[in-house]
Amino acid sequence: MTRLPVQRFPDRTLPAQLVRTAGRFGAKPFLYFFDPSLPEAPPRLVTYGSFRELTARAAAFLVGAGLAPGERVLLLAENSPEWLAVSFAAQALRAEPAGLFSVLSAEACESIARRVRARVIYVSSEAQWRKLAPAAADLVAAGLAVVLSHQPLPAASLPPGLRAVTVAEALGPGATPLPDFDARAAAVTPEDPFLLLFTSGTTGRQKGVRLRQRTIVAAIDCGAAGCETSCDDLGLHLLPFGHVAGHDQLCLALAQGHGLLMIARKEDVPRALALSPTYVFSVPLIYERIRNQALAAVARMPAPLRALLTAGLEAGARVAVDGSRSLLDRLLGAIASALVGRKLRRGLGGRVRGLFSGGAPAAAALFRFFEGLGIPFVELYGMTETAGMVSMNPFSGPRRAGSVGLISPDHEVRIADDGELQVRGPLLFSGYLEPEDDAGAFTADGYYRTGDVARLDPNGSLWITGRKKHLMVLSTGKKLAPEPIELAIASTLPFQGAVLLGEGRPFVTAAVFVAQQDLTRLAATGQETPAALLETLRAALAGFSDHEKPKKLIVVTGAPTDYPELVTPTLKVKREAAVSFLGARIAALYA
Repeated sequence: MTRLPVQRFPDRTLPAQLVRTAGRFGAKPFLYFFDPSLPEAPPRLVTYGSFRELTARAAAFLVGAGLAPGERVLLLAENSPEWLAVSFAAQALRAEPAGLFSVLSAEACESIARRVRARVIYVSSEAQWRKLAPAAADLVAAGLAVVLSHQPLPAASLPPGLRAVTVAEALGPGATPLPDFDARAAAVTPEDPFLLLFTSGTTGRQKGVRLRQRTIVAAIDCGAAGCETSCDDLGLHLLPFGHVAGHDQLCLALAQGHGLLMIARKEDVPRALALSPTYVFSVPLIYERIRNQALAAVARMPAPLRALLTAGLEAGARVAVDGSRSLLDRLLGAIASALVGRKLRRGLGGRVRGLFSGGAPAAAALFRFFEGLGIPFVELYGMTETAGMVSMNPFSGPRRAGSVGLISPDHEVRIADDGELQVRGPLLFSGYLEPEDDAGAFTADGYYRTGDVARLDPNGSLWITGRKKHLMVLSTGKKLAPEPIELAIASTLPFQGAVLLGEGRPFVTAAVFVAQQDLTRLAATGQETPAALLETLRAALAGFSDHEKPKKLIVVTGAPTDYPELVTPTLKVKREAAVSFLGARIAALYA
């Protein structure tokens, strides 16, 4: 079976890689940080040398706070160089940093903080600290000694025994770096902690995933060879540090010595693109928005040009993806590339050589759109428990629509009798924070149960066909996986998302998300909106069996992200939350 190529880095821990890269590229830009507190200012430049110095100052602060090997630092903040410095400093001291999504609710943050029992907490603001302050006395009793914050914290929010220090005081230019930082970094082993991350929680309590240094280094061994990035690249970094994929990109850049345009809020994406990144790494939702904007622009053109470009986009995909050699297809594809693709590439900064997608499944239509315009679309597959890496489509190919590529040689894989993908090897996490979460997660011989239903084709390409726990059984006895159907709907205009419904029912229905302007446009044509949308939806699902096609719709105005209670921090729809939200409307569909 063909496997993903790897490029082994000489240092097998991140602290050692930091010291090596800072020694090689000390004056080279590492991060261009778009500080959300300074929206009009140019990005802050952090070189590799200055980042090592910042991390050494953070390590000195943590030593002064009494942090010992094996203890924890809790990080509740938006992306920033300081976030990374505190995390890397904790790793160099052989402690365990625990990263949370900054958008988590106060209830979730407090619950996780009680479970983590940190020695030090790092927050970006008073607002983030307010999420934890009600539990502060209990956290102090469990060992919390210091809170590090970018903003001064109200004295009234600090119980006896808890000290607050600002980032300027602890990590600023006046702070003294840890003298033996390099030696401490060299002493870190592959089995020492990398990060404690928490699953996005589509169902139930968020599980704490304990990742070791070996897991992230093995992941970037594969990423370097598969992505074919180098020290000359400049990546756009979009994903939060509560997401393992945000660390995959960051650590790959660190190991190779290339630069990153780092943003902490979506409003700064245009400013970052203006600096012309060479690649983008994001979740599919971002690329869907880019595609939908381009298709909406085509839809506004005069009818003859609109028809020409629509045909050109389809023809370009046939040439690039299906291997068509038709002269007409090549001509139409070239027209679409010139009129649609050129504008899109300019919007991405003009230098993007590839788009990398992970964190959620990407629709085949998304792959075909970008590939048809000559922009490589490279999908990766993994999960927090595998440091974000199981497989990927290599940048040089083969890249196939719907496939998540070749499996890492650092994984042993097998497909269970029920179709579930199971993996084991050095990329695998060391276990969950609470031992009870390990129960049922592993087979008797040590394979991790991914929960994903998959197949392997003869050439080694992996295909994910759904989630085992989401398999839907109709009252007729027919079974279906909702994810491929939902992806196909979400990649068809005007739909912005979909949730398939019908467990235990005689037929399938769907809740679809549609922007208000599209609903207004449909209403203006005099068509009955649900009927028109259902016709569009069923046409998009022509390749599916009849029992997999929804027979009725619930139309929800807006996008899933307009309903924060329905999505996880990684922007996945919480199926159970959606069903609860739509309860009465679902009942009416089947009445």
